[in-house]
Order: sequence, then structure tokens, then C-alpha cells
Amino acid sequence: MQSVSSKLFRSVRSMLGGSRFPRLSEFARKNHNFGAAVSALSPVPQRRRVDQAIIENVNRVATERDYELLTSLLDTLRPFLNPDQSADARDFWDALVADCRAIAEDRLVRGEMNSLWGVTPIVNLSAWVAADRALGVNARSLVFTTYHTSSNFDFVCSEIQARLVAERGGDWFLFRWLMLIWAVANFDFFHLYNDRGIIEPAGGYGSPRFGIAVREMEIYRRAGKRLYTYAYGADHRTREKNLALGKWNFCSECPNPGVYCVCDDAGGTAMLSVIREYSTAVVAHGLAMKLIPGARNVPYLTVDVQKFSPRRSWSQRDGKLVVGHFPNHGYFKGTKYLQSAIQALQAEGHAVELLQLSGKPHNEILEAMQTVDVLVDQLISGSFGLTAVEAMASGCPVICYLHDGVAVADREACPVIEANPDTIREVLHQLISDRTRLSEAGAAGPEYVRKNYSVEALGAHLADLYVATADLPRPLKATLAERAKALNS
Repeated sequence: MQSVSSKLFRSVRSMLGGSRFPRLSEFARKNHNFGAAVSALSPVPQRRRVDQAIIENVNRVATERDYELLTSLLDTLRPFLNPDQSADARDFWDALVADCRAIAEDRLVRGEMNSLWGVTPIVNLSAWVAADRALGVNARSLVFTTYHTSSNFDFVCSEIQARLVAERGGDWFLFRWLMLIWAVANFDFFHLYNDRGIIEPAGGYGSPRFGIAVREMEIYRRAGKRLYTYAYGADHRTREKNLALGKWNFCSECPNPGVYCVCDDAGGTAMLSVIREYSTAVVAHGLAMKLIPGARNVPYLTVDVQKFSPRRSWSQRDGKLVVGHFPNHGYFKGTKYLQSAIQALQAEGHAVELLQLSGKPHNEILEAMQTVDVLVDQLISGSFGLTAVEAMASGCPVICYLHDGVAVADREACPVIEANPDTIREVLHQLISDRTRLSEAGAAGPEYVRKNYSVEALGAHLADLYVATADLPRPLKATLAERAKALNS
């Protein structure tokens, strides 16, 4: 990580000659306490270089996860890290934000784009970063926790944060402010899920658990950053809106309303409204387009198709039909209806078997896709997820329930075999009797994903998004348009 980061951070080190952060340097001269902090952290104390004392040390913490350096920074900069704690802290952030705004403008004029993706550790975050990089963007991912399913991210701060929590309690909140310094100094495009950003605690303006911190969004705006917000599920799903979608929906089988998602309609509406106010653009796809007002539809269930080897042949045998089903939360996927359907078919003497896996590492799920005849993604929520896209990319046929009008890419060409709890037994019975439909769906999947959900497809969509919303210099817009054209070819 250190080698790739050196390229990313080079622009900050070379900015503005000897005064890369002139306003912050002026603050160090005027504020005795901050000046003393700069001296204490400078490699050469008598030179008192703000960029070396603050920015380069913060960069080292991010890239090397140096715990001793981190605690030194926290102790030395403690009075200045949270802008809400004092007038001095606000002055520090005012100076930093002004300098970062100037640096961001200079980078864009020179045609340089640095983006940060995070911080919820969704498995396909790496594919989003790859799509940005395909446009020539210096893109990185940042997470503070990881799930057992994947930890393939650029900056992973889970271990150093856990140590802080264990040894220094609430200092992990200040650590997040330190990471925000790192982020605004080095990146100009921020791609975050609705649930949270770098600063904690999240929420508090409609939901007690979900929502990017308002102070963080304010800093992005003042620093001239572009903020793009995305939906993954729990971060926008409200109960009454979902129940109104029809008989089958994500909330119809929820065992504990209020526990897993935003749920509260009034609170969720308020939260999304505030986020929309600060966002350069609100982005959604699939079912989220029905639930998030004013969102732009970008197909971001992205996979790197180069990592998939589609099957050369599909199930034509007369033997047992092996049905795969890989839910993390079965009650959100209609698992019990699938189990009931298969048990009924087995009782009738049909050769059908269910392979159900939950909570397994990502690579095990991908391997299992190669062993089943068909994947049932979900039967009640109304749109497919990343697992279905991965299955299609690998040539595995997919069964899924799709709401009328759900905003999936190229619905007419979508090879998903549709079913819901009322029809799943009959659909499986037909597939047991005639495997032709499976062959057709499996064969169509890889090309459908390549055109609509590949890294290259998302890269072209991101180029369009930037050009339409980011207020970029004209030469940079032209460059992005050319790169998008190449990705579409």
C-alpha cells in the first residue's frame, strides 16, 4: 500500500512551492499552542513546516498504520481535532479547509482527480475503485471495519482502531477526525454510502444510527470537495414505503422492524433530505430508485468480469437439479418459501437438491456458483443484488423476484428467470423437466453483465456523472468523455 500511496500523495507534497498550506502556516505563527504542536511534530523543529508536521505524519498513519505516531499526533493535536470543541479548533479547521480548497482547485486545473470510496465495507467497493481508475482517477478505498466475507480494500483501519478503543477508549473518535484531515488534504471526490462517513457518531438528524455526519458534509462543501452518496440497503430502506410496493417486499418478512434498517419513514425522509442537500449527486439503482427522491440511476452492482470464467456448457443432464441459495439474512430473501418449494418437489419424487450457504467468505460463495445448476437470489425483495450479478457473470442462471418497473439495467435483455413465493415451486418444476431455459439464461448472463455491470460499464457511467455534476474544467470534461468513449468501445 505504501508504494501506491506515494504516487497519490505526491501532489500534496509538491503543491504551492514552500507554502503548501499557507493559511495553516499562518495559524501556526499566530496561535502559540498550535505553533508549539507543529514544532513538536516537525522532523526539524526549528523549521516548523506544517506540511511535514501534520500532513505527512497523517499520511504515514494512513499508509503505515504506525500506532506510536498515531498516539503522538492525537496527544499533540488533541485541542484542535474536533472543530466543535473550541474557537482554536474552529480556526484550525477554517485554515485547513481553505488550504485544501485551493489545493483541490489546482489539482483539477492540472487534470488530476483523486477519489476516496468508503467507508462501509461492502464487498464490491474494490470494483468501484477499479472503475474510477479505468478513467484515470487516483481512486482508493477506506474502511474502519471489515466483514468476514471480504477485506480487499486499500486502507483498512480496523486493527489500529480496535487497539485505540482497547487502550485509549474515546480517542478513536479523535482518530476519525485525524483521518478526515488526511482525506480532505489528499482527495477531492468522495463516494460514501448514506449510512456514515469518516466521522462518528453518524446520524442524529432523522435516524439515531444512519447518516453521514453533518459536520463532515459541511467540511467537504467548504473545502470544494464533490460528495457522491450511494445506497446499499439498510441505509435508506423505510418500512411503509417498502410495504406499499406490493404483496412481496423487503419488509414483509422482517422479524424485527426497527433493528436492521432505517425503518422509520419520517426519520428516513429527513435523513435523506439532509444528505441530498449536501451531495453533489445522490446515486441509486434498482429498487432504491423507488425509495430515494431525486436520485440518479447508476448501475453500480459492479464486478470485474476478467475475474470470472463463464461456463462453457450449462446443465443439460436429466439428473438432479442442484439449486444454490446464499443468503446472509434468509428472512429478507424469502428463504423459507424456497425451502418449502423444494421439500414439496422432493416429496413428489423430483430429483432436486438445495445447496444453502450463509456467512461464508466471498471466494467460497463464488466457488459454489460453479457447482449449482441455478442460483435463487431472492424471492421477495423485488430486485437482484451483487450475488446475482456475480452468478450471471460466471454463467450461472439466476432466479429472482423483480418488482414491476424496478430500475435494473436493460430490463428487456436481463436474463433473470423471475419467480416469487407463489410461483417458485412451479418455476423449479418446469426447470427440472426442461433445462433449455437454464442454458439460455446461463449463456446470456456474461454478456449482459459485461454490457451493464462491468468495471468498464461503471467507469463510463462515472464519467457521465462527473461531467454532468462536478463542475469540472472544460479540458478535464473532454478527457473524461474520451475515456468513457474508449471504455464503451
